[in-house]
Amino acid sequence: MSNIKSNMKIIRYTLALAACTLIIFGCAVVPKGEFPGVTGSDEKQHFVVWMLSDIQPTTIPERVSFERAIKDVNDNVDQVNLGVMAGDLLKARSQGEAFRWFLATRERSKVKDWYEIAGNHDIRSGKLFWHYFPIPSYYAVTIGNLLFLFMSDESTDSKTNLSDATFSWWRKMVIENQDHIIFTVTHAQLKRSGLLGSIVPSRVIAGSDRFEQVLEQYKVAFWASGHVHLPQSLSETVSIKKKLGGTCFINVSCIYEDALMDSQSRFFYFENGSVIVWIRSRNHTKGRFDKSLDIPLQLDRPFVWDGRKSVVLSVRDSLN
Repeated sequence: MSNIKSNMKIIRYTLALAACTLIIFGCAVVPKGEFPGVTGSDEKQHFVVWMLSDIQPTTIPERVSFERAIKDVNDNVDQVNLGVMAGDLLKARSQGEAFRWFLATRERSKVKDWYEIAGNHDIRSGKLFWHYFPIPSYYAVTIGNLLFLFMSDESTDSKTNLSDATFSWWRKMVIENQDHIIFTVTHAQLKRSGLLGSIVPSRVIAGSDRFEQVLEQYKVAFWASGHVHLPQSLSETVSIKKKLGGTCFINVSCIYEDALMDSQSRFFYFENGSVIVWIRSRNHTKGRFDKSLDIPLQLDRPFVWDGRKSVVLSVRDSLN
């Protein structure tokens, strides 16, 4: 286990050095702004998504990071409508006690509507993961005109492997639902995403070109991933790729703390009737949003929501 943690630190340091190089050579950055906030009077007009990834404590003392994140959001974030976990909920080969701890901790969250995918570590726990998280390997969720497409890892490899059946389903959902704001969630990232972690072969989706060819023709607003455990303050942890249809690729950091790493996650603030969504970075170690990392993103259509809860579609369902 110590070798795994050492390897992850090496990857983080290597990518951090690469980020510094990108900054020096002036790579494009997305626009910044000042988040207007959400008041009690307009809460019903906003839909807030909390996205986190890579919790996977390797020891019992490390579980405090997830417990602290849950308490931080409960105590300090006024509104959260939906929680999303982008894989690696627990470490590989976890036992039942760890799954029960995880679910009991998450149950203490004020967020009651949760969706998740399996990462490579989750797959390595085999049938036990699917026992505690009885979800399809790929599925869709709708909220208003927002459509989430969730795809779990399908092998124990560090590189995310997605089957042809999974790809075909995703492609069909993307093509048939161009009237929606599409939000794809995977554990790893696409090779051409422009995200910093994509320079490491084990951190990308195998056969990324299949998905990239679809993005060149059809609109997907967001593609979120985890897996690389990078601080969200680094350059190119958010990337907008015009050559891939203008998709906004977002890397979500990890719920982990050490001397050089704070526990972080992302929040997405959608406003009913607005084309602007705010992407915010939450530092759970320090208990605050990093305002300098706030990103206003303009969608190609306004978010429309009638206040109803999210709906899960089966893998054979479509919205048309």
